[in-house]
Amino acid sequence: MKSERGVTLISIIIYVIALTVIVLIIGRIITYFYRNINDYTAENKALSEYIKINTYFTDEINTKGNVVEAFGENYVKFAKTQNQYTYQNGKIYINKAKICDDIDNCKFSYDETKEKVSVEITIKGKNYYNTYIIIK
Repeated sequence: MKSERGVTLISIIIYVIALTVIVLIIGRIITYFYRNINDYTAENKALSEYIKINTYFTDEINTKGNVVEAFGENYVKFAKTQNQYTYQNGKIYINKAKICDDIDNCKFSYDETKEKVSVEITIKGKNYYNTYIIIK
């Protein structure tokens, strides 16, 4: 009897087919994974922009004796710190420094009787709304 050494053509074809299937499965999983990562990153970017403006604005409101000096739909100015928050061309500025980017819409409103400022922001299609009560 002859000893059979080596690899037959059929076994090579089976190995190639098996490896091709494995590579395709891994490729699908990686594609699905990266698609979800991109969606998650876009959501986090919107939330991070909202947290940024919320942090600055909360600090402004919590400054003792800081009252609203002037306001409009696209801006609000505080008396003590002389900081003006302005929404313009998809960005939010404090004075001339840009603090937020990729903002779809932003509206400021002020209720003089209750001493509260409301901010409504739309980022990447998500609406965020917050009301701040001024501390005197």
